[in-house]
Amino acid sequence: MEHALIALALFASTAALSALLVWKAIDVGHRVGIVDRPTERGVSQRIVARTGGAPVAIAVLAGLALSFSFDVYRFPAEIERLLLLSVGGMVIVLIMLVDDATGMPARFKLTAQLGVAALVVLPRLRGSLHGVSLDQFNLPVTGQISLPVAIAIPVTILWFVGMMNAVNWSDGIDGMAASLSLIAAVVMFLHTYFWPRGDPQFTISLLALVLAGGIVGFLPFNWHPARIMLGDAGANFLGFMLAGLSIIGGAKMATALLVLGLPILDIAYVIARRGLSRRPLAGPDMTHLHHRLLRRGWSQAQVVLVASAVSLTFGLLALLLPNREAKLLALGVLALLMVLTFRQYRTDHAPDETVH
Repeated sequence: MEHALIALALFASTAALSALLVWKAIDVGHRVGIVDRPTERGVSQRIVARTGGAPVAIAVLAGLALSFSFDVYRFPAEIERLLLLSVGGMVIVLIMLVDDATGMPARFKLTAQLGVAALVVLPRLRGSLHGVSLDQFNLPVTGQISLPVAIAIPVTILWFVGMMNAVNWSDGIDGMAASLSLIAAVVMFLHTYFWPRGDPQFTISLLALVLAGGIVGFLPFNWHPARIMLGDAGANFLGFMLAGLSIIGGAKMATALLVLGLPILDIAYVIARRGLSRRPLAGPDMTHLHHRLLRRGWSQAQVVLVASAVSLTFGLLALLLPNREAKLLALGVLALLMVLTFRQYRTDHAPDETVH
């Protein structure tokens, strides 16, 4: 079967399965009480199921498993890495489902993120063909940088944890985390399917494709007014898979940073602000960019559409810009835009307290 037909079949089947499972999960969430309830400082004013993570993860991993039924060749190292990502993805979903149902302290969630990241990275100690590890990457001016194992392992673990939190912290309003993750998955698919110079990465592109399919099946139910949320389980799963994809797809760190630059820079700003004010670095509050825009009268749909447009623009720049220096400049422009936006929508009078 032609590659295009394989890609279409996998995307359609994953999206359909995701939509079916998500639709069923809405009722399950309400029946078992895994829901998000309105709070004094919360954005949502309705009771919404928090059970979107498991059906999305099941659909994505089912689509990935289905891809092995097609006649496409994979290197043994790639098979091992996909297996590690699948196991790690399901483990983080199961752990965070407990958090969605009962709540867990932030330090426990961080420990879980570190543990799951270590699960997929530490096999690198067996040799260069094992584990999911960021052994080398490209920098402007200096070119390719190779990392010794002792440095590559902790750097990769931090990359996984950072990406999980970037997606999770963006999941503050209806459709935001899912939309940004969808754009990231689509850009990664394009990058691995069309853009490699003389080195097609079709089998790697299938992971990005089924990830996009899982999100497409979920997003209509999550668009404002949402009937279901990703919850910590879904947001961490998407961040985890995107982190792994950016590594096994050829260390496309610049692409990931540009397409998810908005939530990453938002996290950096919020953490810095908390640190300077000597408040706990973990825990939700009302200082994220989407909260600021909502307080200025923007609707949830407007915030998500603008954020998605920004992410898509910089994601396409990651594909089209000719060199690493241009991509670094684009990332600097995005950072400058974020700083100017925060200054424009500063909230000296806004509540900074932790949301309960």
